Amino acid sequence: MRGERTYARPLDATDRITARADADALLIEAAKTVRATDPYLAGHFPGITLYPAIFLLDGIRQAVGAELHRSPVLAAHLGRGGPHGDWLELGTLGSARVLRPMLEGDELLLRIKVTAGPPGALRALLDCRRADDTQVAKMTTELVRGGIA
Repeated sequence: MRGERTYARPLDATDRITARADADALLIEAAKTVRATDPYLAGHFPGITLYPAIFLLDGIRQAVGAELHRSPVLAAHLGRGGPHGDWLELGTLGSARVLRPMLEGDELLLRIKVTAGPPGALRALLDCRRADDTQVAKMTTELVRGGIA
């Protein structure tokens, strides 16, 4: 099998997504339940299922990519889509703060506000809370069009 590439199963960073656009922003709510049975969490921390904060970044990327069609203004701000459509990649990470651990059984609500950033980029602000409304993380990042080379 020399020269053969293998890839990890894609991360399912959201379980469900809802969104609405207003005049200058896309407002997204995405939910994710932390499950020990998720294949990418197996053995992450022995004896405890702890959701890595880095996965929240992919939750932002996936949710915005799935709902970008709701805001033609923001889609146009990104520029023309390539052969991969609205595939987005992380640009810069402005800030990231984890306030509480995200444990097995926690239902996480990712509230994402997307606005125009610098030319060719979107700015995404994340407020992540548990179902009991406890804030667990907040992040600011920029997203740019991407694709597979």
